[in-house]
This record gives sequence, C-alpha cells and structure tokens, in this order.
Amino acid sequence: MDQILNHLSDSLSDYVFPETGAELKRQLETHRSECRALTDTKALASRLTNDLRAIGHDRHLEVSYGDEMGFEKDPTPEEVRQAHAVDAARGYGVRSARRLPGNIGYMDLAYFSGDSAAGAAIAAAMQIVSRTDALIVDLRRNGGGGPASTVLLSYFFAEPTQLSSVVERKNGQDHERQKWAMPYVSGGPYIDRPVYILTSHHTWSAAELCAYDLKARKRATLVGETTGGAANSSSGLISLGYGFTALIPNGQTRSPITHTNWGGTGVEPDVVTNASEALIVAYKLALKDAKGIAESEELTKERQLALQAPQAALAEELTGLR
Repeated sequence: MDQILNHLSDSLSDYVFPETGAELKRQLETHRSECRALTDTKALASRLTNDLRAIGHDRHLEVSYGDEMGFEKDPTPEEVRQAHAVDAARGYGVRSARRLPGNIGYMDLAYFSGDSAAGAAIAAAMQIVSRTDALIVDLRRNGGGGPASTVLLSYFFAEPTQLSSVVERKNGQDHERQKWAMPYVSGGPYIDRPVYILTSHHTWSAAELCAYDLKARKRATLVGETTGGAANSSSGLISLGYGFTALIPNGQTRSPITHTNWGGTGVEPDVVTNASEALIVAYKLALKDAKGIAESEELTKERQLALQAPQAALAEELTGLR
C-alpha cells in the first residue's frame, strides 16, 4: 500500500500547478493511515481520487484500479484493431453533417477521435457543408478527445495560424509545444463565411479548446452555455503498481491571444441561451447574417421561407416531415 501511495506522491511533482501539487502531496500524507485501512481496491481508488479532487478541484485528477481508464500497458494488436473498429463504427465522432434550409451547414460532433483515420472523417463531413453560406458546429454533447480537433480548426484559417500552446511540466521543468493550423486541408478551407459553435455545460476538454481558440481569434460566434472548464492535459496514464493507475495532468493550454485559458471558469458564449435552444438561436443568426455564395431563384426562395419560419424549417429538416 505504501508503495502505491509513494509512487502517487512522486508523480504529483509534475502536476501542472506546482504549489497545488505540494498541497496534494500533503493531503496524501494526512490521509495515509486511513488509506492503509482500506482493503477494497476500488474503494481505495475512489478515496484517492476524491482526496485529490478535493484539493485540486480538477476532474482530470483520477486514480483507478484495473482497466477503468483504459490499457494499463501497451495494447496488443488485437486490442488496437478492436479500438479502431469501435471508433470507425462511431463515425470517428461525427454524428452528422448536413445542409439545413437556407443553405446553412450543420455538423454534430460527439468527440474528437485520436485515430489516424479521424482526419478523413472530419474532411468528409466538411465536404458536405463546404458550399454552405454559414456553418453551425454542435459541440453541446462533445466530451473532448484527441488530435481530430486540430483538423477541424484548420478548416477555418487560410493562413498559417498558431492556435494555442500546451505547456507541459516534466521533471520539474516547463516545456512548450505550439499547436498550429494545418497548412492544407482536404477540399480547401471554410473561410469568409460565418461560423457558429454550440456549447453547453457538457462541452468538455478538447471541445472547449475548439470553442476557445475560435472565439479568441474572432473566427466564430459561440451560442449556448458556459462550458465545463477543463483546460488541463496529461501525457498519459501512470502505473502505480499492483493494478493501480493514475491520471495526473501535467500540461495546460495557453492561448497566444489571451495568454491564458478557460481552466476552472469554462468558455463563455457570445450569445447566452439554454443549450436546448442554442441550435434554433444560431440558425436564426446564420440565416440573418450569411451572404449567399451562389444565387438562384430556388436558393432565394428557400432562404426567404426559412427566414419567415425558421423554427418550422428546422423542425421539418431534422424530422424529415415535409
């Protein structure tokens, strides 16, 4: 038991906030005898997690037993194939991509995949909405994830643009990694047209990063609720021995525009509304503000009808009842 606690304490030396890391270590020592008395492994993992979060107020801090947080060791080839198959079956996080009446694009993203094929899925979704007059990206139920967020962000900038930095603490030293928009995206960028990001209290981590970066660059209008407030990141799981693992955030995002992040406060929307109303609010804004990139009698009539009754137009499109 003491070996597990000692390893956990040592790992906290690289916690993203050194002063808080020291407090976390003191918390472990204060409750060491109580933890020794716990014989149930899951109860011990839960107790350690709660103790850490009580001081750090960081939901990324977690101790787990067994496979609760994923593979404790390098996955086998079969496990890799299975994870890829599951991710593919979930569309690599792309729930839907479609064109709404009035030539407004809509994408609903469940998470940002770390799979190597995820970029192609984002590109395919962007291809569907590539010729729309405005785009709504729905992140209200997006719990974050991996590198696919950079692929999405890259579509909204025509020039090389630094999106953010990740400042990681390793062996007591800070190291900065800059994140830039990709110089090329399949099908070309989505520029000179309005973008709206839908947010909720459940918008989390990498999804918040997208919202924050686009807001800081004034490239999108955020509509909905303040997001969850998770700006810290981790280099990966740490094995504590005896089946226990820990997730210790050792990095934080930093914007080159604001020189800070949304940690603990969340990303505030530009247009505040309940999450359940965010789509119709953004849709009305898009219909009002967008300029047509192509003109035809049919498109003009469609836009006029949508402007006259946006709620009905949206309901008809999403339910398929016409």
